[in-house]
Amino acid sequence: MAEPLRVFTTLLTQYALEEGFTPSLVPGVGVFRASQPQSKTHAFYEPLICLMGQGSKRCYVGDRSFTYESGDFFINFLPMPVSTEVIGADHKTPLLSASLDINLVRLADMVLRIERLEGGASEVATEKSSSLMIGKASESLVGLFIKLLELSRDPLDAKILGDQVIDEIYYRMLTSEHGSALRMLLNQYGDIQPISKVVNYIHDNTNRAIHVQELADLANMSKTRFFNAFKQIMHVPPMQYIKSSKLQKAQALLKQGMSANEASYQVGYNSFSQFSREYKRFFGFSPSHTLKAA
Repeated sequence: MAEPLRVFTTLLTQYALEEGFTPSLVPGVGVFRASQPQSKTHAFYEPLICLMGQGSKRCYVGDRSFTYESGDFFINFLPMPVSTEVIGADHKTPLLSASLDINLVRLADMVLRIERLEGGASEVATEKSSSLMIGKASESLVGLFIKLLELSRDPLDAKILGDQVIDEIYYRMLTSEHGSALRMLLNQYGDIQPISKVVNYIHDNTNRAIHVQELADLANMSKTRFFNAFKQIMHVPPMQYIKSSKLQKAQALLKQGMSANEASYQVGYNSFSQFSREYKRFFGFSPSHTLKAA
């Protein structure tokens, strides 16, 4: 194990004392610990950068899977319903990772600043868009995550200096070997901008039925082109994404104490029996089970 990764993992053992996710003092930054393998569970990933210290994890999106392990980074640019499982962890060597929420406005601003100084946008049109990316983290990126964790020792350091380190993480990612692909997702190339607009629209309208044609119109694409672009970037067809998003939101409402009937209505289901069937098929248990566990 390279020295920066060893230091990073040591810090994670100091901060990730509880199972699951623990937020740090730096806004948008947290650590994760799992002391045993975990079977597939549904989750909803907001835009984030995750850096693995030790252990391994697998993320399933549609018919694709992404495995990341010690020294890997995982980036997700758009809100994404996923299934995840911890495949490498035990009490002696738990899975340990840190994550940073992505502020897409700040990230896009960094792209503009870089390209302004470089004299224009990068020629990256030959690459394919995707909202997910995995790769080996450079020593400089690991070092910046170390700085983020060290800032959590002092509340004032975290609030004053955290943003500087986060901006440098954005910069290093955008100028790394993966930088051209990352920039493609944030500038005029490809279909990421209209798909991002559609994703936001879906999340703003989960309380009603949404049709593929209206999304294609919103993206200013033909229905066929929109379907193909959405699946390429999000790795699932539009209707599967809509259904997953609705059911994930319904589960969150149930955990807040809302009744199953009201939750089904809030996410656009006219038939409670249909909602109950699809909820159980998706999560593996009924809405009432979620209410009892809340």
